[in-house]
Amino acid sequence: MAQANGREHYVHLTPGKLMGLRQITDAHGKFKVLALDQTGVFRDAFGRDKAAICQAKLALTRVIGAHASSVLLDVPTSARQSINTGDLPKGVGLIVRLEKGCSPGDYGFEETGWSVAKIKRMGASAVKLLVYMDTDNEKYTNAQVEFVKRTCDACYENDILLMTEELSFPRKDADEPDNKAPKYLERRVRNILKSTELLGPWTDVLKLEFPGADHLKELNDIAIRPWVLLSAGVNFDVFEKQVEAAMRAGASGIMAGRAIFKEWLDKGSEHFQSAAFLEGEAVRRIQRLNQLVDAYATSWQQRYHITRDDLAQAVDFGWYSWQAAEVPSAPGVY
Repeated sequence: MAQANGREHYVHLTPGKLMGLRQITDAHGKFKVLALDQTGVFRDAFGRDKAAICQAKLALTRVIGAHASSVLLDVPTSARQSINTGDLPKGVGLIVRLEKGCSPGDYGFEETGWSVAKIKRMGASAVKLLVYMDTDNEKYTNAQVEFVKRTCDACYENDILLMTEELSFPRKDADEPDNKAPKYLERRVRNILKSTELLGPWTDVLKLEFPGADHLKELNDIAIRPWVLLSAGVNFDVFEKQVEAAMRAGASGIMAGRAIFKEWLDKGSEHFQSAAFLEGEAVRRIQRLNQLVDAYATSWQQRYHITRDDLAQAVDFGWYSWQAAEVPSAPGVY
């Protein structure tokens, strides 16, 4: 079901979604998320050795995750393991990936044997869903949006927060041979903006690409949900500048991965698997990003001017015993 727009949606978040939102944000309602659900970059480093990938993700979770408000993990190699080992730091929220890793341009679908219901059952705070988008391709876009809609419905039924990520990609044809092609870079901006518009009504939080500094205001105006900036694997010095610009433009935080630690996974780097790099430079990087979020990000409460009293008054004393069909005007009844 489509969610309400803007302020109304957040004032009337159901308790499972609101609890998840509080668990994955900091004390001020801002997102400082460490993203570790990637597949390709870990396979580049360790092949298909799941045990090695698992240990790497647990080390990143334990060391860098201690400085995050939440950590995003995948079920095949790390989500449950982080709970069993205790490497997910106490007080840090757990976001779990729903989709199966795929190539740009593929249609999205759930990880085999995995579901929103299972993510909720394992105690995670939120569901993360990635969809590749090419908004000029109507058939492909409709299918991807339908996937998000189905996930939205499942999250509503299971009362768990949904974070949806859009990703653009070059078509690998004569006009767009790679992600540096001028025609792709021009289309990419339109794609990010249109994807934000299409996906916003079907999610609780948006995870978005950097569209360029000149388009940040437009992006923020289009986004009907709080949005966080993804790092897309750019170098840290580039991402640091993007983060400050995005936070000043209205973003509510970050969901960052490779920009923080990619040298640690690079076999050609002197920092590959280096404890000194992980505990030193990588930690300093996330601390710097946190400083920018603290200084400039807009919390989800500030975005909609929501107060404690607004949320308190949204709860009717009979919310837990009514049938939703009996009280259609009271969102959040069980």
